[in-house]
Parts: sequence; C-alpha cells; structure tokens
Amino acid sequence: MTIQFHQPGRPVRQEPMMSSTRDMLPPVIALPAPAPQPEPRFNLRHMSPRRFAEIAHELYLEGVLRWEEYQWIGYPSELHPDFDLTIGALTGEKAQPDRPRDMLGEIEDRIEFLKRHGGHQTPGFWRAERALDVLRRQGEPMAA
Repeated sequence: MTIQFHQPGRPVRQEPMMSSTRDMLPPVIALPAPAPQPEPRFNLRHMSPRRFAEIAHELYLEGVLRWEEYQWIGYPSELHPDFDLTIGALTGEKAQPDRPRDMLGEIEDRIEFLKRHGGHQTPGFWRAERALDVLRRQGEPMAA
C-alpha cells in the first residue's frame, strides 16, 4: 500500500485499512417506545385531609392497615367539627379539610414529635410507625 500526499489540484486516494463492523450489521429497526413509568397508587404528598381519611379507611377495609394502626392515622384533626374552637384557636388557623397538602409529611412530623417528647413510650406506638411505613409504600410506583 502506498501513501499519497495531497498536492494542489491532485485528488487524494485513500484505501480503508479494515472494514468496520457497522458495515456488516443489518439496518437498525425502530424499537417500541419504552413502557411508561408505573404510577403510585396514591399521591399522599398532595392530598386533602378529607381524601386522606377516605384512603386510610379504604386501606383499613382492604386489610392493609390494622384497626389500631388506622386509629393512629385515619382521622386528620381538621375533620373534627370543633377544630376551629380547639386546635384552630391555639394555632390561629381555620380548618381547611379540602385544601391539598403533604399529608404524609404531616404524619411523619407527628411521629417525630412523639419521639422527641416521649410519646414513643406510649404502648402501641410501634403501630403508628408501621402505619407510616404502609402509607409510604402507597406512594411508591405500583408494579405492573
């Protein structure tokens, strides 16, 4: 094989040194679009207390939550008819049971508060932690 140098006005001839594997492959066939990501069953990070109570009750009826666990998390305080006169009077906020918010975060905060202030020594506190684990799993994508 000879090497030819480029000279003005003269074409350059270059031979391939070896064939590429790309030349030997069949043409690429269009693949189907990837499957969509599975959606979580519930978005507990953006939900109203009223809807959260419905979901907690549904989980209890399905047997996912036990009665004791449902008692810890199943009834958001804003649904109580006297919320504005009790908790609302202390916090200065009116009940808004239909305003979406991070309900899972509120349960997490409540459990952390109990841990910091000795409430974790309450008999059956482990049930609240288990209920929180169940709720967290509801926010994970469902397997097909």
